[in-house]
Amino acid sequence: MSASARNISAAVIGCHGLDVLHMMRLKVASSLLMAEYIQAEVHEWNRQKVDLLVAFADDAEGQLVVHEARHNGVPVLAVSRRTLAALSVPGVAYGASVRDIFQHLRQLLQQQEHPVVERPPSRTLFASLAQSKGSACELHMGLFKLQVNAERSRVTLLRDLPYENCLKAAAESNWTLTLATSDTLDDAVSQHVFEDFCWQAAALVNEPLVPVEMAQLWQLRGWPEVQTGALPVAWLLPMAALMQRPWRCAELALAIDMPQVEIARIMAAAACSGLLDTAVVQATSRTSGSTVTGFFTRIAKRFGLTFKGLQD
Repeated sequence: MSASARNISAAVIGCHGLDVLHMMRLKVASSLLMAEYIQAEVHEWNRQKVDLLVAFADDAEGQLVVHEARHNGVPVLAVSRRTLAALSVPGVAYGASVRDIFQHLRQLLQQQEHPVVERPPSRTLFASLAQSKGSACELHMGLFKLQVNAERSRVTLLRDLPYENCLKAAAESNWTLTLATSDTLDDAVSQHVFEDFCWQAAALVNEPLVPVEMAQLWQLRGWPEVQTGALPVAWLLPMAALMQRPWRCAELALAIDMPQVEIARIMAAAACSGLLDTAVVQATSRTSGSTVTGFFTRIAKRFGLTFKGLQD
């Protein structure tokens, strides 16, 4: 966008998942921006380039859209029935007035025109770990403190806090990381398998632990070492499919009738635990394009999962 201090031109607002009433309020709020010399147009979002995305963030598809937008650097205004303080992006309450929507739109659009000096981005535990491959490190956030060894096989808790609380906190931001000087830990409280830590943390949050390239072919190299019963039952079929051959996120989601955000969560957990492989070539060695193996049929039937077939 190019504009003067009082004029933001051609600000296009994409919208996703909003009902008719909220669409009307959004359009009225956008028209009010004219009084502020901000030209805004409202369009349905089909992954085209926009200056601001408005999305309903209470369902799985909306959460995936918000995740994609944030990953691509697109500002987001979420509409939610949840506590707004719990959102990872700016938000307005479901049923917000036109005036409330207008004020939030104006603020977000003007921030784009006059960006403030950005502080170093806060990182989740897993985003921090991605910056320290090959080294043992200590991670700290608030009361939580732990060490991950250089081989990424072991997590050691350094504070006497419940394991589940640490798993939930792993997806929050503001973790700091320092390289560990020794594997000898006098203040060790408990030790856990790193794969178990990754997968259980992934099962407790609604968004992928780390960004995953959705268009890439991915395959699960091995079954994770995780506590029995810790993973959602619905994850077993897509994980088994990823063990069999490479998949793109959208293709696998369609094959098993599961939201893409769920597949992205699985792939992100595999990436964090080192079990996600990139496919070098397209998989073409299928023995029967329309035949589903008995193994997958049994899994789907055993757990009541919808199965549309594993063929491309």
